[in-house]
Amino acid sequence: MDSLEFTERPELRRTIMLTAFAGWPDASEAATRAIRFLADQISAKKFASIDPEEFYNFVEQRPKVRNGANGERILSWPENQFYAWRNTDGDGPDLVLFRGVEPHFKWRSYSAMIYEVAEACNVELVVTLGALLDAVPHTRPVKVTRSSQTKSLGPGYEHLEFDQSSYQGPTGIMSIVLDRMTAAGIPCASYWGHSPHYVQAKPNPNVTRALLEAVTEIIPIEIDTERLERRGGDFTRRLTKALSDQDEVTKYVTELEERWDKEHSASDTITEGSDAAPLIAELEAFLRREAGSGDDNSEDDTPDAESGGPNQDEGNPPSV
Repeated sequence: MDSLEFTERPELRRTIMLTAFAGWPDASEAATRAIRFLADQISAKKFASIDPEEFYNFVEQRPKVRNGANGERILSWPENQFYAWRNTDGDGPDLVLFRGVEPHFKWRSYSAMIYEVAEACNVELVVTLGALLDAVPHTRPVKVTRSSQTKSLGPGYEHLEFDQSSYQGPTGIMSIVLDRMTAAGIPCASYWGHSPHYVQAKPNPNVTRALLEAVTEIIPIEIDTERLERRGGDFTRRLTKALSDQDEVTKYVTELEERWDKEHSASDTITEGSDAAPLIAELEAFLRREAGSGDDNSEDDTPDAESGGPNQDEGNPPSV
């Protein structure tokens, strides 16, 4: 059975493919939630998916069960879904949005299927969204870094300057997909949101918002992030409250602020053996309790059934 399943084949032109993967490259679920937020806002239509059977260890990435609105039991498997959006404003590019879960097996086969969709949809540019844990303060603007696989992103993007990544080390599925696209001659770019590593509560709407606002320099859409801004403010207030009696963590955040203000990019992280680690665990538990008691319990603030937690090597940003 072919794991790539089309429900229809949209006729798209000059297409930009925007992707994000739950798991290692998705700290605080910021990247996958950016794709979902955008898909909902522009009413993108699902047209294809990758069956999970061949790609996951279901002991590690377990399916989930929940109760539906009518009391029925609903079983959810890891989802890898493609959505299409037609640009009706002039001759601007169309969009394909892909939200997946980093697989355990057959990475080359998996990336080949994503390329098959790109080829079928006339994709001319691939943009990946990711999020990593970094030593950045939550009290400053969210840091977003960008890079490209090639020196040029093609016609229409000459005004944008992207550095080529110099990272070397363990990598994730994003790099495999980008390598497949680059080998086929499709330009690729990556955007990474940096999430404070001292609090890994999810979701973090501030990082999601920053990613969406950054990528608008490429995609032909004005994104209304007011809802994310409101939720980000609530998130920051809960975090500030949680930190109010945590002297060690507060001191650490102050140090990060000083580094940020001096325009240095810190890469140190707190390890499990540090004095502040127990306080961080307590802080994360506090935030989860606060989030559970909040007034705004819409779907956008509920973890996706397919989302895996970040599993990054701290201090080593993923390959882009």
